[in-house]
Amino acid sequence: MIIKKLTIKNFGKIHNRTLELSSGINVLYGENESGKTTIHTFIKSMFYGITRQRGKAARNDVYITYEPWENPAGYGGILWFESGKKSYRLTRGFYKESPFSELLCENTGELTSTDKGALEEVLGGVSEAVYDNTVSVGQLKSVTGQDLVRELQNYMASYQGTGDSSIDLGRAAQMLKMSRKGFLTQCEKRKKEIVKDQDKIVANMEYLKQEMEELTERLTAVSEKEKPLRSGEESGETILDEQVHTIEKHRTYARIGVGLTLILGTAGAVLAPGRILMLVFLAAGILLSLGCLGRDLQLGRELNKKKRLKERLISRQEKLKWNRESIEASYREKEMAFRNLEEEYRECEEQLYLPFSEELEIQALNLAMRTIEDISGNINHQVGGRLRQRTSQILSEITGGKYSEVLMDENFKMSVDTGQRVVSLERLSRGTLEQIYFALRMAAGELLCGKESFPVILDDVFGMYDEERLGAVLRWLHKEQKQIIISTCHKREMEILEKEGIPYQKLLLSSEEE
Repeated sequence: MIIKKLTIKNFGKIHNRTLELSSGINVLYGENESGKTTIHTFIKSMFYGITRQRGKAARNDVYITYEPWENPAGYGGILWFESGKKSYRLTRGFYKESPFSELLCENTGELTSTDKGALEEVLGGVSEAVYDNTVSVGQLKSVTGQDLVRELQNYMASYQGTGDSSIDLGRAAQMLKMSRKGFLTQCEKRKKEIVKDQDKIVANMEYLKQEMEELTERLTAVSEKEKPLRSGEESGETILDEQVHTIEKHRTYARIGVGLTLILGTAGAVLAPGRILMLVFLAAGILLSLGCLGRDLQLGRELNKKKRLKERLISRQEKLKWNRESIEASYREKEMAFRNLEEEYRECEEQLYLPFSEELEIQALNLAMRTIEDISGNINHQVGGRLRQRTSQILSEITGGKYSEVLMDENFKMSVDTGQRVVSLERLSRGTLEQIYFALRMAAGELLCGKESFPVILDDVFGMYDEERLGAVLRWLHKEQKQIIISTCHKREMEILEKEGIPYQKLLLSSEEE
């Protein structure tokens, strides 16, 4: 890939600036705060966009840092580059209110959105993380020697384990473990909740069972009270009806007797031959009539008594019947609730028996962790060795063969071989450490950007290099025939390039031109 030209419309402190780059070495020369890092950030933002942060992190993210104060709607620019023997024009607008991006293939006239994967394909699948960790090298002025040792060992260890320093399989495995722990906690919580629900169900079932037993006892008591109201197979009401009927029949006979005795007494008195007999028959008829009348009155009182008794009996029967029906209805309601609770309990049992969604997630996470272990082993064997070999080769070239091989033990502790002895990183000078850092980044870039050779972007990285080391690195960069973009506030890079006869393009940055 070659970046041919870029136009910065409005980005950070730079406004309406166009830079044309050559295919070889380009030197962006300018004093501190002249915009060199801004140009590097612009190139990266054009290729990968700007991801806005949220919350407190948004205060210092790339978007806020480089958002122009004047004319923020013009936040963006254009970048022309060649890739895969085709020429492209990439246009972006970063303004949050109206973000815009398009990719035009100038050979075919095909226009696509960068969001549809077309740009990723043109870039050869090189991710933003790979870009940051390989071909884009920032300054290390603030990093101490010991910090750089740790940086080198961590960087190398990441590639040892993953083949991509942007992907930390150890961290990925740790995140999976944390995620699994979360699912295990959720699973245990769900089980406890289900068991707790079961305990509540059992308690409610026991309570309902007790209520049903009490209703059964009440129903038995009602039945016992109904028994005296029955005689054999006949109810008390039937018996009373029969008794009332008998009394009414006897009362009828008594009333007939009253009439007959009066008639017979009167007839005897009329037909009696003498006054005495007449009086006798008349008195007998009256006495017998009074006897029958008394019997009628007695039977009437007894009949009223039986009728009142029947009414009380009917009232009691109806009350007992209502109580029994109410108890039976309540029992059926409790029984239905009891069966529903039994069904809920069986559902809880099924939930405990069947795997939870969290358990399925745990199984998937376990599989992912096993897969990571397998991948880590394969990559360590396949990529780690290639990375060490290429790093060693580059380091040997830029040190004139002084350090021939980079080594790493099983604990990811790095050292270098001089051909005569092995020296740990801690015993090396800062300049040598930076050479190793440079060699490692360049080797990683070759391995991970194999489909498309990216330009190498170096932002003030040679501050700690002496002239000999700097000359060796510049000769190596020229030999590799890649596009190189070097930002510097020193003239010695250009002086050495001219001394070595290495062609380059100078791009002057100054506050007046920005």
